[in-house]
Amino acid sequence: MTERARGESISIGEPASVNEVEPAAWDALAGDASLYSSHTWLRYGEELRDSVPGHLVASSGGRRLAALPVHRFTAKVPHFYDPAVLFPGVAEPTGADRPLLLGGTRLGYTSEALVAPGTPAPLARAALRALLGRLRERREADGGLAAMLYVTDESVAQLLPVLDPGDRLVLLDATAVIPVDPTGLDGYRERLSSRRFAAVRKEIRRFEEAGCRAEVRLLSECHEDLGPLSAQVLRRYGHDVTDEGESERFTAQVDLFDDNCRILAAYRDDRMVGFTQFFFWGDVMYGRSHGVDDSMARAASVYFNLTYYQAVRYAAEHGYRHLDMSCDSLDAKVARGGHLKPLWALVLDAPWSGPMLDRVRAEENERREAFAAIDPGVESPVVQLVTARG
Repeated sequence: MTERARGESISIGEPASVNEVEPAAWDALAGDASLYSSHTWLRYGEELRDSVPGHLVASSGGRRLAALPVHRFTAKVPHFYDPAVLFPGVAEPTGADRPLLLGGTRLGYTSEALVAPGTPAPLARAALRALLGRLRERREADGGLAAMLYVTDESVAQLLPVLDPGDRLVLLDATAVIPVDPTGLDGYRERLSSRRFAAVRKEIRRFEEAGCRAEVRLLSECHEDLGPLSAQVLRRYGHDVTDEGESERFTAQVDLFDDNCRILAAYRDDRMVGFTQFFFWGDVMYGRSHGVDDSMARAASVYFNLTYYQAVRYAAEHGYRHLDMSCDSLDAKVARGGHLKPLWALVLDAPWSGPMLDRVRAEENERREAFAAIDPGVESPVVQLVTARG
């Protein structure tokens, strides 16, 4: 497929795997995008083997301009990436006769359409239009649904000029980001109310009085200890997991992520009693999995000490400027210094109209009001722009 922009021809390459693009070349194209758009993270997603990857890369004159990871599902979709779960009664379940083409990542709750740094705006728009056009062609051939889920404000702003009238943008979720001051906990204190920081001091004291100490470990040094602790947390929230399955998940990450992942762990004597896993990308630390020993988690405030206070210290000491804390429990994250950033669903040529679309918008408004009640700053310029677009 080709498209032209002011005399420049845009061609679309379709590597079957991100491994067909050199890691350095892909990451240079991604620029300052998130960890979840990096070559290594996309490779990790492909290794889960629950979908068929087929990335789209727009080029002109031999230069890569833009890219969109794509995964095609014909069976079970990861729970919170399943439109039938996110839009119950509105989106039909994925199946062999109704495949899902998922643009962006399929793991991590942050998706982006990638534009190479320095690409002139007209050329970037042409490249993005060509990428979406190719995705539409695939959708039409499949007879299913094409969507991007958990799309950042920045990508929405780039995509808005190239959307078709039938495309639907829906405010789907939010992620919490905590700014990190170079002074560490001293700067962190300035972001909290005096009452909240008094609670922080109490939680730090509980951790110490319980005989806990914090250590930073490589994933390769401690992955065997993480599975049982992670499984305790996941089972508490109703997930059907085993200690062995969780241990296998962390073991599988070692070869890919040992360089840009650290485990902030809590020990009591020689026993690990909790951990939070952080990945590093740019100037951001991304919080991912965590686990705690339920027998002492609350009494020692293990989770809060590792995920917030030790993380702020570590980030400040190593030059990171933000903690990306992802979705869920947003009120607790904002209370501890976080700011909410919107995440969107983009459904191409959405089969929603009349009462069906009204239902989607009503649910969106409920989410928007709930987010704004936690952090009014979630009403970003992009949220206002999309609202005005209708």
